[in-house]
Amino acid sequence: MADTIIIIESAQPQTSVVFSADQGPQGTPGVTGPTGPTGSTGTTGPTGPIGPTGPTGSQGPTGATGSTGATGATGATGATGSTGPTGSTGSTGSTGPTGPQGATGSTGPTGSTGSTGPTGSTGPTGATGSTGPTGATGATGATGATGPGYSGVTSTSTITIGTGLKTFTLVSGYAGAFITGDRIRAIHSDTPTYYMEGPANYVGGGTIIITVDTAVGSGSHNNWNFSIAGLIGATGPTGATGATGATGSTGSTGATGPTGPTGAASTVPGPTGPTGATGSTGATGASGATGATGSTGATGPTGPQGITGPTGPTGASGATGATGPTGASGATGPTGATGFTGATGPTGPTGANATALPDILMLGGM
Repeated sequence: MADTIIIIESAQPQTSVVFSADQGPQGTPGVTGPTGPTGSTGTTGPTGPIGPTGPTGSQGPTGATGSTGATGATGATGATGSTGPTGSTGSTGSTGPTGPQGATGSTGPTGSTGSTGPTGSTGPTGATGSTGPTGATGATGATGATGPGYSGVTSTSTITIGTGLKTFTLVSGYAGAFITGDRIRAIHSDTPTYYMEGPANYVGGGTIIITVDTAVGSGSHNNWNFSIAGLIGATGPTGATGATGATGSTGSTGATGPTGPTGAASTVPGPTGPTGATGSTGATGASGATGATGSTGATGPTGPQGITGPTGPTGASGATGATGPTGASGATGPTGATGFTGATGPTGPTGANATALPDILMLGGM
């Protein structure tokens, strides 16, 4: 069987212990001798290489909790942990106010003209538009030729002034603008206050025939001028009877006639004579003393309130007052309560018993 080598590392120089398979049975241990005096501590040898970590010993009993030590310096910030899962989406907030309208972008280039589409059906006739404004007045046309008038129409026929049918032969046959149906007045040229007038029964052929219904003057005359007379209107209705005039003033009393002779005495009493006229009113007497003033009457009810006048214009804003002094600083608030002390962390595993190493070393040196 091959030899088994066990290497035990300690702070002392390395010592190897060799167990042979050919050894005999272990003898009974002798009595332990007295412990020799402790030798002087040798110089510390060089630190050997770190051996593999031994298995973790069983958990020792938890020692009594020591007093809380002073808080150590804050350790370095640990690495950022992985991002936790994304939380559920919150409810949508209310829509914010619409921002100002942006400036209008520049007009894009005009696209190419498409092909002409088919002609659509004719739409309904639109409503008639409103009448446009009256155009400016055109230039005045040329004056037309002068039409026939009523002047210059004369006759030398000898006609006796009076009513009835009268025939006038016109000089040169000129009748001017007169037509049948006109009311015509024939005026004596030498005495214009003499005239005859009436409706024209006929005008034509150098002749005017008038049925005279109004004649002023007398005699027979042979120089006549003609003019249009107004048509006599229909007789108007009789006007309403006027109001009765005021009664005239009473006439003055006539003079008293002479007194007649006294008659014989009558045995029958005569009637009582009329009452004489009332005498004139005497002069007004002096005014009496003024009477005492009467007590004041009760106050009448208050009249309705008048309409409120319009509100006057708002006065100008006053100047802003000076800023007041800064107030004193408030007292410092009380210090908050001390937070709870965190739970004590678990005690680390108990290390290997360092005092057992020298025994093992001595066993290897035997």
